[in-house]
Amino acid sequence: MSDPSNPFAGLLGVSGLKATNETEFNSGPMSLDAKQTQEELQVQTINNIVENVFHFTINSNAVDGQTDTQLVYLEELSQAISPKVHIDLEVLEQALFERLLLQDVEENVLPKTTKVFKEHVTQKQVFSYLFSAVENLQSYSQSNTQFIKDALDKMKELILRNAVTALKQPMLFEGQDFAVQLVEILQHGGSQSFTFFNELIQAFVADESDDCYTQLRDSMIPVLKKIHTDVNKSNLINLPIYILPSIQFFAGNSHLAPILMEACEPKIETNGKLYQDSVIGALLSLSVLPRNATGLPEYFDNPMDQAATSMIENSIWNASSHLTNNLHKIFLTLLKGGPAIKNRLLSWIGKCLKTNVARGKLWNVQAAEMSASTLTCVSDGFMLNLGAVLLQLCQPFCSNADDPKSLKIDPTYGAVLPEECAAKSVHLDCLHSETCLLPTREADDGQTMKRPTADTYSFVTECFFMTQKCIDLGVRVCAEKLWRCGQELGRAQRTLADVAGAHHMIEPLRQRTHFLMTKFVSLRCALLENEMLTNLHRLQATTCTWLVQVAVRADPDAPLASYAPTTMVEMHMPITTPPPDTLRCIPEFVLENIVVLITMARRTVGAITEEADIAGLLQPALTLVLTFMGDSSRTYNPHLRARLAECLEAMLPNHPDDQQPLSNIASFYREQLFKNHPHRLQLVPCLLDVFVGIEMTGQSVQFEQKFNYRRPMYLVMDFLWGIEEHRDAFTRLAKEAESNMEAVHPPIFLRFVNLLMNDAIFLLDEALGNMAQIRTLQTAQESGAWANLPAHEREQNLGNLSHVGMLARFDNILGRDTVRALVRLTAHAPYVFCHPTLVDRIASMLNYFLLHLVGPNKKNFKVKDMKEYEFDPAMTVLDICHMYVELGSNQRFCVAVSDDGRSYSPQLFTLAEAVLVRIGGGGLITSLQEVAARVATLAEQRQRDEEILANAPEEFLDPIMSTLMQDPVVLPSSRTTVDRTTIARHLLSDQSDPFNRSPLSMDQVKSNTELKDRIHAWIAEQKRKMDPNRADV
Repeated sequence: MSDPSNPFAGLLGVSGLKATNETEFNSGPMSLDAKQTQEELQVQTINNIVENVFHFTINSNAVDGQTDTQLVYLEELSQAISPKVHIDLEVLEQALFERLLLQDVEENVLPKTTKVFKEHVTQKQVFSYLFSAVENLQSYSQSNTQFIKDALDKMKELILRNAVTALKQPMLFEGQDFAVQLVEILQHGGSQSFTFFNELIQAFVADESDDCYTQLRDSMIPVLKKIHTDVNKSNLINLPIYILPSIQFFAGNSHLAPILMEACEPKIETNGKLYQDSVIGALLSLSVLPRNATGLPEYFDNPMDQAATSMIENSIWNASSHLTNNLHKIFLTLLKGGPAIKNRLLSWIGKCLKTNVARGKLWNVQAAEMSASTLTCVSDGFMLNLGAVLLQLCQPFCSNADDPKSLKIDPTYGAVLPEECAAKSVHLDCLHSETCLLPTREADDGQTMKRPTADTYSFVTECFFMTQKCIDLGVRVCAEKLWRCGQELGRAQRTLADVAGAHHMIEPLRQRTHFLMTKFVSLRCALLENEMLTNLHRLQATTCTWLVQVAVRADPDAPLASYAPTTMVEMHMPITTPPPDTLRCIPEFVLENIVVLITMARRTVGAITEEADIAGLLQPALTLVLTFMGDSSRTYNPHLRARLAECLEAMLPNHPDDQQPLSNIASFYREQLFKNHPHRLQLVPCLLDVFVGIEMTGQSVQFEQKFNYRRPMYLVMDFLWGIEEHRDAFTRLAKEAESNMEAVHPPIFLRFVNLLMNDAIFLLDEALGNMAQIRTLQTAQESGAWANLPAHEREQNLGNLSHVGMLARFDNILGRDTVRALVRLTAHAPYVFCHPTLVDRIASMLNYFLLHLVGPNKKNFKVKDMKEYEFDPAMTVLDICHMYVELGSNQRFCVAVSDDGRSYSPQLFTLAEAVLVRIGGGGLITSLQEVAARVATLAEQRQRDEEILANAPEEFLDPIMSTLMQDPVVLPSSRTTVDRTTIARHLLSDQSDPFNRSPLSMDQVKSNTELKDRIHAWIAEQKRKMDPNRADV
């Protein structure tokens, strides 16, 4: 450059920036002027490198004769060191600093005639210029000549020194945004960017001054904010490629990792939503779901187009997997960054979960798009992504269901009090207030006893409980929203079909349906990302085994340093060991999360149920269900036990309610599960226990909720009834009930049958009432009565019809399932139903509903589209007649039928026969006629007896049933006298005194012998008066 005849110009010229080659440098004698010494040659070589790297010179003639070369002429420096025309390493330091401060760069470019300037020559941005110089230096990296290598090292040092000076003294460079420049370097990509950044940071902290960290933080926080801004401008699909590697670099640098953590820690720790307002939080918020409650779904513009939806789903799943995999690397890098950084990250996760617990509250899940928590909590996408990252962190200890490393999880983690958390290495300090599988013990003085806790907790334990809590706030909430959205979508679609003629209503409903469909598809897509689901299956399979291992161990004799199971013990059922206090430390959400996963997989089309089998989830899950579902001593909450029954239903092979049938292999695997599981014979007792337990909660349980709990149980019973050994289990329990009908604590089968009848009476009555109401509404609509009504009233009537139809469908389905269960049981164990405790109720129930379905008022239930409401009166009549036939050989039953003055009449069975002929039940008519004859004979006799006993004294009548008492007993607390049969039947449903709600069992009632003798003496006297020749009583 300075001398065009220089033989090194070809090696060091601007045109090629070609790396100096050792062979070329030493190949043959140098053809230089004899007066030019080796030292002068080196100075000139270094000058040429400087001009190529930094694009400046102090020689005004440096570009003479060169057409494509541009250099910045440092005129003041040139004059100051004249007559020198070459820049050596001593001059370079001053030259570089002067170049960085130069304002009018273009005016100093050589040649002076330049009109179009090269950007890299006139670059004014400090870091862009210095990074370009570093890249230029790289062109000489292959040189082995020592003086060149030394010169390159010195140049690198000067570049970094000036970069550090710029960061520490930004006022020297007014108007320059270093954060933007540094981000542009990161955007450049490649290892050179991170190498420069790393060397810059090392140079920055080399002086180890007191305020070094503060200066570095002040320099890097704006960089992170700029990256954060870029994330917020992006979405899951178009996230700039530089961002994740850049955050990974920050996480992996020991000086930058604390700054990254500081940038992510919210200033107001009580506002959970602020965790989203940071660079890592913004990355976690990238999802197919909106970032806030008011946002609309970005994807699936046409959710009805299955092909397009499938393509979009695959793109989103790939992007989501890429994001969470990289975030996992970032988290893992931070965890390995030393105790201080590990502690900060775990604290960040713990506080994030703690301040977002409102997400999981029932009122938040039910509030649809908007609720109070949406203003103070992170988004659904954030929590799902955080859960996916934590699930990856869990994989080392849940590779399979029996992974021994999972036995290091200490179950007492959730019992640690906030003031003890720091000392015990607990970063999630909000679990102590969670509802646990068992309630806390109370001392004799009523004070809560302290639960067991370990001395300290491992990362495995902490990672497990943090992940489970994150699943509770993420996957569980979104799965519930998906289910509710599906329900709402179904209602909207039915309403849209119902208002086909109301043109002014169609468009708003169509828009609402489209929105709900888009929301549904978005939620489903977010939950069904394959890698996350697979990891979730693995974790929950391990959790099943771990929970069972905790549940079967007895309490230690003395406090322990750790309560982790550590070793696997053999499982025997039924479990005979008392429940351990460790169950008082495990939050209910750990068990609930397993139910959510299994039921979600069954409810949701495409939720890879085969993966659950492959991951080995179902076998340990069935063991878990059998351990906790039927044992209130290990799961106090009957609602959670009922949820386990729902989980059991989701584990069944194919059944009619499946939206999409399982594959044949998956269905076969599940069938074998119920036939070969080592503890399968506990299924029926467990089911009946939880069925009865729902009624005995001691809490106010809405009818609808109760039946929602029981419906899955009916489906499971229906399936088990088809397997001989499970059917035999029902028989054993029925025989046990028959032998213990008068036991202090009623047998479980007897209580179960009593509740079945309660449910059947309520559901069928509600169903018939709703069908009658639907008929009234349909009749008014068809008659044109609605046509003259104002638009809002017509709309109100349509809505009412839709609502009543939904209720009718619900009642009809559950009523059908309940009646069919009764049909099986009356055929299998008729003796139980014919016991005095139950026989009156089963008889009056059958009479009542048969009269409504075959009597003169049956036309009240004929509606259009009966199938839409799941109303099948013919099948119900057949089921009722089957029960009459099965029980009709028992005289006590026939007496009870004839005693029912409300619904029985001699014509009842005649009406039933006429209907049976029409509906294809002719095969039952002969048997039914035999029953009718026996009942009629007994009815005549009973009528004569009733005439005799019509004027019984008030004190002889049962205060509840108003019937003549046969065996009066006194209730201990209320001192009320009732018939033994009446109170026995009451205690099957409610073990309390019906007059004052005090606890009561049959062993506490006392026979009123004196009153009993007087009643029977009165009866005998009345019969003698009517028939003096009659000797019997």
